[in-house]
Amino acid sequence: IVFSFLVLAGIAVALKQAGLAVGWGIQFQQPLFLSALALIMALFAYNLLGFFEVPLPDFVGRLAARGAGDHHGLWGNFATGALATLLATPCSAPFLGSSVGFALARGPVEIFLIFAALGLGLALPYLLVAAAPRLVAWLPRPGAWMVALRRILGLLLAGTAVWLLTVLAVQLGIGAALLTGGLLAGLGFVLWARPRVLAEAARGQRLAASALATLLAVAAFALPAGLPGARQPAAGPESVEALGWRPLDAAAIGGLVAQGQVIFVDVTADWCITCQVNKKLVLTADTVGTRLQAPGIVRMRGDWTLPSEAISDYLAGFGRYGIPFNAVYGPGAPQGLALPEILTEEAVLAALARAAGG
Repeated sequence: IVFSFLVLAGIAVALKQAGLAVGWGIQFQQPLFLSALALIMALFAYNLLGFFEVPLPDFVGRLAARGAGDHHGLWGNFATGALATLLATPCSAPFLGSSVGFALARGPVEIFLIFAALGLGLALPYLLVAAAPRLVAWLPRPGAWMVALRRILGLLLAGTAVWLLTVLAVQLGIGAALLTGGLLAGLGFVLWARPRVLAEAARGQRLAASALATLLAVAAFALPAGLPGARQPAAGPESVEALGWRPLDAAAIGGLVAQGQVIFVDVTADWCITCQVNKKLVLTADTVGTRLQAPGIVRMRGDWTLPSEAISDYLAGFGRYGIPFNAVYGPGAPQGLALPEILTEEAVLAALARAAGG
């Protein structure tokens, strides 16, 4: 986990040195990253559901028998920590935004130090158990319940893969997402059928099934690379305006404020779970939803599902490099009031009243 955070820090520093925009979770803007992560989630799900097992090489058992320790699990543990880091990066709420924003606004030393601290924070539960092994006694004992839990976890991972495909559908279109999903489903069927249908089959048939599984996995990952011209803005002006929102236009905010308008800005993305929770529980709730539709209030939405230099620059103006992000402008707050990442009705209504000059 700590190493993975340092890798992210190195990438952020390299991008800044190259003069490119940086942000927390920007890897989710890349279809190849989404397809790779969906493939990983699907493979983990199939493994937990019992479709296939990963046998350890014979030399591992011999090393263990010689008292070489548990080193055969180190690479697996390392990969698990790296995956945990990747899955933790879509959103910056509730406390990560200010830390990442501070780091990305500073130099390489600050970026590496703060990202290392973030990694230590995420790894803290593992460090506590390592420092005090007696904590393991608090964990439930192994038993039959683990089989049921394994299946539940497999279904949850499969659901995560489906969610990643929905984000891919926004970026590349529903057809590409369905095709990728079909390839992953076919991969699951081959993995499930291979030990059952081909248990007594000839070695050549088993190798052919393994080759087919590999081909399906590679195809599911590489599909976005074959659709270079398919990426479209996740929420273009027409779709945003259909929901009653204007596309984010930072240059127009000053003029609207001069006219006495109150502007509510929502920067969101389909891969940001906290953004969707904010919309569902606060922004579309009766009280706030009605207030935002009142005369004199302009709603602007910036969709960061795909890379946008304009949105990156807008966030950087507030010292923010991650989402969710909301701000309110008005005669009483011409420079804008940044809201907390986790929205509440009280916070939004108070900011609207203050921006209006109340």
